[in-house]
Amino acid sequence: MELNIYENAARFHPVQLRGGRIKHKESKPEPGVQSAEPVHGKWSPLVIYIILALSILLSVVGLGTAFILFTQMLSEMKTSDADLKMELSQLKNNVTGMSEETRNSLTELRTKISQLQENLPHFQCPDQWIWFWQNCYYFSPNKKDWADAQKSCASMDANLVVINSAVEQAFIGTLIAKRSWIGLSDSISEGDWRWVDGTDYTSSVKFWNQGEPNNSNNEDCAVVLGSGKWNDMPCGNQLHWICEKSAQ
Repeated sequence: MELNIYENAARFHPVQLRGGRIKHKESKPEPGVQSAEPVHGKWSPLVIYIILALSILLSVVGLGTAFILFTQMLSEMKTSDADLKMELSQLKNNVTGMSEETRNSLTELRTKISQLQENLPHFQCPDQWIWFWQNCYYFSPNKKDWADAQKSCASMDANLVVINSAVEQAFIGTLIAKRSWIGLSDSISEGDWRWVDGTDYTSSVKFWNQGEPNNSNNEDCAVVLGSGKWNDMPCGNQLHWICEKSAQ
């Protein structure tokens, strides 16, 4: 009975005595069972050291490159700053020169203007007369027939207005509000229109209203309407008038 117990214990605890030492038998893994050996990492310390060294080296190279680029950029900035200062200096010199030229030109211009003003005639018109284009114009506040209106203008060293251009016509048209006598009539011969100062009617400008002159009621004298156009009317009508003379 005891012998069996020892045999069973030796079966479960395989021990061999060699040289006075107890040696456990190495048990082989059964089929299908993995070994219980410890699992080591995939990277060995040498590989890790190499990677760290390469990382440090790359960092050093990157810092060195950045330093070189920064140095070059700083040098370029210094060069650009020097160029900019030089350009600014040249610009200041040019502006100074231009300013002097401008001042000289303005001085010459003022001198010429002063000379022109001295040489220009000083046009003056009497009271209640209006100056325009070297002439003086009088717009009557009262009414007369055509012949008396011309006499009134003559008493002031003037004539009923003679319109020689579109500019003069526009000027008169902007100032009158009611029909007024002008210095044009065909009282001597029907259809033979003449200006009081002898200006040739045929070659001069004309601003008759549409359908005029028509001599519908023995109309031998011309008026300027509020619209600025001309019309023929009987010379005995009582109307305002416009005188004209050269400015002095």
